[in-house]
Amino acid sequence: MQSEMKFTHFRLHSEYSFEKSIVNLDLIIKKIICDKQKSICITDTNNIFNSIYFYKECLKNNIKPIIGCDLNLEIKKKIYNIILVVKNKNSFLNISKLLSKFIIYEKNIKLNLFNGELKKDVIIILNLNNKIFYNLKVIKKNIKKIKKIFKKNFYLEIQKFKENKNYKNIINLSKTFKTPLLATNPIYFNNKNDFKYCKAKVSIYKNNYFIKNIRKNNYFYTKKEMLNLFKDLKKSLNNTFYLSKKCNFRINFNKIKLPFLKIKKKYNNNLYILKKLLKKIKRLKLNYLYKERLLNELKIIFDMNLSDYFLIVSDFVRWAKKKNINVGPGRGSSAGSLVSFLLNITIIDPIKNNLLFERFLNSERISIPDFDIDFCQEERENVLKYIKKKYGICFVSQIITFNKLCSKSAIKDIGKFLNFNYDFINEINKIISINENLNILEILRKNKDFYYKYKKNKNIKNLISIYERIEGLPKTIGIHSGGVLISPNKIYNYMPLSKQNKNIISHYYKDDLENLGILKFDFLGLATLTIIKNCIKNIDKKIILKNINLEDDLCYYNLRRGNTICVFQLESFGIRNVLKKIKPDCFNNIIAIISLYRPGPIKLIKDFYLRKSGKKKIIYIDENLEKILEETYGIIVYQEQIMQIVKIMGNYSLNEADNLRKIISKKQKSNMILEKKIFIKKCLKNNIDYKKSVLIFNMIKEFANYGFNKSHATAYALLSYYTLWLKSYYIEFFMAANMSYYYNDINKLKLFINDSLNNNIYILPIDINFSDKNFKTIKSINKKIRYGFKGLYGLGVNIIDSILKVRINGYFKNFLDFYERVDKKIVNYKSLEILIGAGSFDSLNQNRGNLIKKLKYLFKKNFKKNIDYLIKNIYFKKNYYWNFKIKIIEEKIIIGFFLLNNIYNIYKKRFNKSNLNNYENGIIIKIKDKIINNNFTIFIINKKQSVLEIKINKNLFKKKINLIKKYNFLIIKEKVYNNLKNYEKKIIIADNLMNI
Repeated sequence: MQSEMKFTHFRLHSEYSFEKSIVNLDLIIKKIICDKQKSICITDTNNIFNSIYFYKECLKNNIKPIIGCDLNLEIKKKIYNIILVVKNKNSFLNISKLLSKFIIYEKNIKLNLFNGELKKDVIIILNLNNKIFYNLKVIKKNIKKIKKIFKKNFYLEIQKFKENKNYKNIINLSKTFKTPLLATNPIYFNNKNDFKYCKAKVSIYKNNYFIKNIRKNNYFYTKKEMLNLFKDLKKSLNNTFYLSKKCNFRINFNKIKLPFLKIKKKYNNNLYILKKLLKKIKRLKLNYLYKERLLNELKIIFDMNLSDYFLIVSDFVRWAKKKNINVGPGRGSSAGSLVSFLLNITIIDPIKNNLLFERFLNSERISIPDFDIDFCQEERENVLKYIKKKYGICFVSQIITFNKLCSKSAIKDIGKFLNFNYDFINEINKIISINENLNILEILRKNKDFYYKYKKNKNIKNLISIYERIEGLPKTIGIHSGGVLISPNKIYNYMPLSKQNKNIISHYYKDDLENLGILKFDFLGLATLTIIKNCIKNIDKKIILKNINLEDDLCYYNLRRGNTICVFQLESFGIRNVLKKIKPDCFNNIIAIISLYRPGPIKLIKDFYLRKSGKKKIIYIDENLEKILEETYGIIVYQEQIMQIVKIMGNYSLNEADNLRKIISKKQKSNMILEKKIFIKKCLKNNIDYKKSVLIFNMIKEFANYGFNKSHATAYALLSYYTLWLKSYYIEFFMAANMSYYYNDINKLKLFINDSLNNNIYILPIDINFSDKNFKTIKSINKKIRYGFKGLYGLGVNIIDSILKVRINGYFKNFLDFYERVDKKIVNYKSLEILIGAGSFDSLNQNRGNLIKKLKYLFKKNFKKNIDYLIKNIYFKKNYYWNFKIKIIEEKIIIGFFLLNNIYNIYKKRFNKSNLNNYENGIIIKIKDKIINNNFTIFIINKKQSVLEIKINKNLFKKKINLIKKYNFLIIKEKVYNNLKNYEKKIIIADNLMNI
């Protein structure tokens, strides 16, 4: 009899019940299969985030999925826990609306909301198991109200645990109101042994209610276990099965839900787009190839009903350009579409650049292709506002993301949960922070010292075992950096809405949205477009970048020299070395370099430049391949080349060629064997012998993993060229724009300033009268950039704006004039100290020490006494002069690096006179207190302003401890060194340390 019992769990909380569950759905589904249960209901707290994944996985395993949600119901200020269960499409819509209101307004759901349509087909389960029955009359009264609204769709939940004092009361209430009981055992973790892990996760959120109500039996119970638990209430178990039969909600996947773009013309959108683009081809006087390609592309677009998709993208791109918002030349495979080019979505001519539409869209593709559009970082928000205004706020939202539990804070919280002391927790956190990109198991594998401690120390083992179990679980929600969805109907028709920082966002993640067929766009903010905008804005000349010459000699001269710091995609140390080797001389070379300089294909670079320079012979397996591979010197670099090879050699259509490319790149072995046979058969039919066919397939197989999307590479190479051209012809404006944008990144700012100096640009110091918020160019015979206030660490934007506002009325005559005029509630003591220390007042008074002393005295007197008297009678009695070393050290602390004066210059002459010129030397700028692999680490800055990393054995460190002090001059006899690619740092293993 027990085995025949049918039962459904109606309280399953997945890991998306952030504050109380660690359930892994895949493991739960395996348990359901093993126990031969036929259905299950997911009931996450205040959300249905995981419902799409849950639904699909259940169907895959022949389990009936039921969607529900755990919420709080408010009846006259009394709060009750309920579960709302989706019965059908209508009830899903109603629950979606209710959940949206609950999340957006952050209030409990009130019973009066269920009046009218919203109550239709919604199943409600009332949970009184954890409720304190202060007033039974009030509870009865409220149950009566619920029963009146929901009638047969109302159930009472019953749970069995030792502390449940309401067990008999709930049974009596069920009899009184003739309401069926529903037996549940809340599932918050998978197995009995997972209780401590769940408790640890709950403790992170510090929610005392959940901490009290998580119990040892809150794991997945089998039918047998549930029967043993509810021996006295078998009917409540049967009720779960009968309720599951009532729930028959189905989700339609992959049916594309496109919004409709209204056009003023009388004819439909297909006809409109056809006529518009044919007229444009005629106006641009493009040849027959364009018309032929256009008609082929439009046929696929019309067949897939995507005309509106293209028109919507074209509309907001056109609007952005009209408002002078910088839009990228293209991104991703959409740059391979002629329709995109003619609609001005991209500015890449796919025919001239030999790009394929089928890489973007083909008739065999099920999902919607992505249109990724780059906008100026600062103005992206304006485009979003336009979209919301055009389509309606209820039809547009940004996309949700989920932040994971994998930070140092999780270790701290688990440590507190286990009552470990702070020092012990901090020690573990230091190890994790050094390896922050690795998960805990990878850290244990790579760090032998840590693994040894883990094996020996029970406390570490306990801490790590809990951390490993909860690492990677969702913790909070976030907003996708670029994703925006536009819906044909109000969004709550497909899902509830969520909210993050006052932004309305989707309830489902981007992959779930794709499954539902909801249209997603990527509105991406690109810093380079902002830098280009700010650069051109400051040039007294109209510049249209799309009209510049792509074969400019000066641009390629800079490329061959590797003079590409700040040039988009070509600025890293490694790629600059590649440019010097390859010596690019055409735009196609830039496309290839961007495609090759990635993990994997980077190993092909040597072969590429040897073939380009003629040092290695280019051999083609077949003469038909020469036309395809000529631009990349016989190497397959692009995915489009693979498609073209397959098309020519095997007479494949481009759709078939793209499918073959995907199969090979995904390494689907069984499919690859079959595809190889088909390819060889087609080649033989095309008069290509067997041996050559096999060689060509193997070549494709080898390079398919490395092939890059040429459409994307071409679009980004164009953006690279724009920045290269600006650097070549307007370098001071371009570098100033980069410095202004990356003022917060000390490493980049230092790199940009050094590069400017190398390109004969003078950097003028900060000046209280002449500096602006941003770095700016100075009109003169020589190229000059004035350092901006934003480059001073610790000086906020509101302080800078306050100073500049006062300065509009006239330059400051002296420090006293400045001090009297600025608002000292905004420009406080700390900010004044920063300005003085950075040399802002040097043009008025070079004695920074005296200014600091004056400042301290003025603040001590709280500004209230006669300032003139203080200046004359106190300030000048003694001269507090800063020497050169103190001055530039203070400057370095404020700016983050030595700007115009290098502290090294103090010791330069003395070192040159010594007999130690062959040894590395410099000023100590940083000392790390951690010992890693028996070594201490210090950083020095040398005469070239390069930062060198010095590894010192702990015995040598102790022996020379007197020499190792910040800002001391140090000479290093080295053992070995290696060049690093990051900011041209050099690592040195010290053999001995000296001073002069």
